[in-house]
Amino acid sequence: MNRFLPITMMFIFSCSTEEIQQNISISTEMDTTMATIGDIIHFSIYTTGAGDLPVIIKKFEKLDALEVRNQTLVEGKTFNLEIVFWDTGHYVIPAIDVVFLNSDSTEKLRMKTDEQGITIVSSSDPTMAGAMKPVKDPLPVSRPVDLKMVTLFLILFLTLSFMIWLSIKYRKEKLYGLPETILPQPDEIAIEKLNALRMNSKENLDLKEFYVQISYILREYVEHSLFLKTLEMTTEDIKSLDNILPFSDEEMKAWLALLERSDLIKYAKMMPENNIYNQDLITAEEFIQSTIPYWKQVGITVA
Repeated sequence: MNRFLPITMMFIFSCSTEEIQQNISISTEMDTTMATIGDIIHFSIYTTGAGDLPVIIKKFEKLDALEVRNQTLVEGKTFNLEIVFWDTGHYVIPAIDVVFLNSDSTEKLRMKTDEQGITIVSSSDPTMAGAMKPVKDPLPVSRPVDLKMVTLFLILFLTLSFMIWLSIKYRKEKLYGLPETILPQPDEIAIEKLNALRMNSKENLDLKEFYVQISYILREYVEHSLFLKTLEMTTEDIKSLDNILPFSDEEMKAWLALLERSDLIKYAKMMPENNIYNQDLITAEEFIQSTIPYWKQVGITVA
């Protein structure tokens, strides 16, 4: 009985294969039978009745003028191919093997598609007049940058910027009567000069030179902080500014007292009391410190 077993199994397998072949079918579709050189032709292979069986297509013998641009599998049942021909003539797309696989990737069933004929003509062929694709509009081409125009624009921009800067600078000079580059921080400069005067006086005291310097330092401080030309004024001229200057009565009185004593020592050769110059140095420093808020409050800043 064992010798009949292989025959029985072969019969069952044969019946099973025939049953599968009866259920599975394949078909092909091509979107055109005539095209021009370089056109993309869509070629599809449909499978039905295979259920969940994996399916693949075998590489087919390609013609010299044929190129497969793209190949995709949709939902495991449909193969879509994009084909291009690069020469004129009548061509036959050969039959393609479609293979259905077992779960272990072994071959279960192989089927072949029908051959497909197609004619490829030149785009200038009069027979293709009705099938010619419309001519596309030309692609926009960006214009190259004109370096001359860019250079001219930069020159104009820089010229305009320079003119605006000059205008602002001129207005500042006209408003304040002094160039924009004024000595920075008038109070710091004045205090530094007073300290230098104190050190020099300890080593070699010259009263006339001392009061010349202290008078100049205070006049310079007021000129640079309030933009009044006090260096060119006499003490009497400065007295006449009492109603213009922002100083308090005490600050004005202390400053004028120093200026008058300096004038007497410089011109009348008056001898001051002993060590009064030390007190005058302190008075000068206090005057500077107390008057700083006046010129800073009005927004006058020195860079």
